[in-house]
Amino acid sequence: MKKILAAIIITLLLVPNFILKAEAKNTWYFVVTAYYSPLPNQNFYLTWNYKSEKRLNWQWIRWASWKWVFSGMLAGPKNYKFWTKIYLEWLGVWEISDRWWAIVSAWNRWYRNDRIDVWVWYGDEWLRRALYWWKRTIKWRIINKNNEVTLDYNIISAPKWATTWLKTVPNIFKKWIGKWSNYTNVVKLQTLLKETWLYNWKMDWIYNNTIIDIIYSFQIKNWLIKSWRSYWAGYWWWTTRKLFLKKYLNWDFDKNTSYKKEIINTKKELNIFSWPVNNIDKIKKLQEILNALGYYNWKITWVKKDIIDPIYDFQKSQGIVKYTYSPWAWSYWPKTRSSLEKEYKIYQDKIEKERKEKIKIEEDIRKEQERKDALEKKYEYLKELSIKNATKKINYIWESKFWEVSHRVRDLQNTLKELGYFEFKDTAIYWDKTKDSIIKYQIDNNIISTQDDLWAWIIGPKTKKVLKNDLQNKILKDLVISEKINIKELVVIKKEA
Repeated sequence: MKKILAAIIITLLLVPNFILKAEAKNTWYFVVTAYYSPLPNQNFYLTWNYKSEKRLNWQWIRWASWKWVFSGMLAGPKNYKFWTKIYLEWLGVWEISDRWWAIVSAWNRWYRNDRIDVWVWYGDEWLRRALYWWKRTIKWRIINKNNEVTLDYNIISAPKWATTWLKTVPNIFKKWIGKWSNYTNVVKLQTLLKETWLYNWKMDWIYNNTIIDIIYSFQIKNWLIKSWRSYWAGYWWWTTRKLFLKKYLNWDFDKNTSYKKEIINTKKELNIFSWPVNNIDKIKKLQEILNALGYYNWKITWVKKDIIDPIYDFQKSQGIVKYTYSPWAWSYWPKTRSSLEKEYKIYQDKIEKERKEKIKIEEDIRKEQERKDALEKKYEYLKELSIKNATKKINYIWESKFWEVSHRVRDLQNTLKELGYFEFKDTAIYWDKTKDSIIKYQIDNNIISTQDDLWAWIIGPKTKKVLKNDLQNKILKDLVISEKINIKELVVIKKEA
């Protein structure tokens, strides 16, 4: 008796373990990562700006399967065919329609399972979802390709803390940068200064005078140096980087600050409006100002005698002197300096106004072009969606038979109703009313001549093709109306293109 009881206990202990091992053997897993598509004017970008983010995520480009991006799209390794339907545990049904080099099969790039990438929509919120999701191992199985894509993105959380770490620059604040630095580091610094609204000039990879003036102004304003004679004046050294990083993380920059005025006020030695010019730097500056105002039309020479005639011309134009023998003619005296300062300020304000207007015009043109591109891409996406939905529906209903009672007959009746050929209640019964509606549709579309024709009321290849086109146009029209797309404007955009 004891031997029998012991055998039963051992069997009970071993059988569940055997079942678990068998189940584990037939359970498949994916390493699942997530990616998204960026939009203009996001709060955060993984690569710092919209242009490079768009390039990283291939936005607005057809994917490897030549489809536009859609909800439920997967990027899978090459051992899975395009349009394979995958069920991911608690994430729903997805479709493989993309590939890229990092998505590999098991035992490549140190992955024990096949890797896939799920696409999680557009913008800031979905960047947070992708970063929060990061990399997980999920159960999966291949399902019938006729299954619809079903998923709920909101299952994936989008916490705000997921993107807070992006507000850092890992490299630019750790490197000394000056005139002899690598051009890659210089352009990174120019990009950073441009992002903080301090640099609005060409990205030329040169540590130019504009960069020196910006950094010098920042150093003087924040008491990092005492004057332009300081050894580190105008250079991206560690105390400058440290304070700039602190202000950057707190975004302590004023978009309306004109650092040019700060430079004029802080570089006392170049203020030529308070004292007579008495060194070559001031002579050069005065020549440049007179040249900008149209009174000096020669090469900048730093020679004082070259500015005597231009000063007299300026005095005459302003009514400061009348004759060559007037007391202060030819001299850079206080009244001349004061008048020149006012004239130069008017000139600077004019140039600044023109610059801002130019930037605004360029920005408006850029935004308008982006809006047009987005409108065109959105329409193309809706067109693809209408083709997909129409094809799916027609493939389901086209084999309906007379006297059949089924859901696909109901779908056929509702399709005819959408196209204005079935005015009755959908009964799911293929009987005379459905038959007559199909015949009327076929006659109206020149598929048959009379109801006695061979293909009358039968949904053959020709009827199927015309029905699909009409349904596709109807679906597209409804989508265009729901998305409030201006078709007339779209036609103009396509003509311009």
